[in-house]
Amino acid sequence: MEVFNIYLCGGMGKFGKENFEEGNCWRVYCKEILENYECDYKVKAVNPNDYFSFKDDTPTYDNQREIMEFDLNKVRNADLIIVNFNDVYSLGSMSEIAIAYERKIPVIGINLKNQDLHPWQIEMSYRIFNNIEKMLEHVKEKYLM
Repeated sequence: MEVFNIYLCGGMGKFGKENFEEGNCWRVYCKEILENYECDYKVKAVNPNDYFSFKDDTPTYDNQREIMEFDLNKVRNADLIIVNFNDVYSLGSMSEIAIAYERKIPVIGINLKNQDLHPWQIEMSYRIFNNIEKMLEHVKEKYLM
């Protein structure tokens, strides 16, 4: 069975160690749902916090470039990007979206708080939802079946 890679993009640094779960819980939820769909693929949802986490007391990385290169490699090898616009000013997220857009990797957005987005964030996203369940159903119907 072919693997379908989904990268879960969104703000992380803004939340830091104190509010880590705010930037991670949506990823854990989406990963669980996506990887357990019965569909035409074996879905692999990549949560970057599973590799390098702001919550770690003793980081497993030497510098930010290591994290950047690792995450961007995951983006370049993804079949789909899901971005949570939980931090509309996240430079890391915007970089990941731009690389996906340039490589013609579809970007699906979640904007739960209906925040004002930069026009490029809107234009680089195929579709933006304000409900996670509707977004997940869309991904299943349009990309996984």
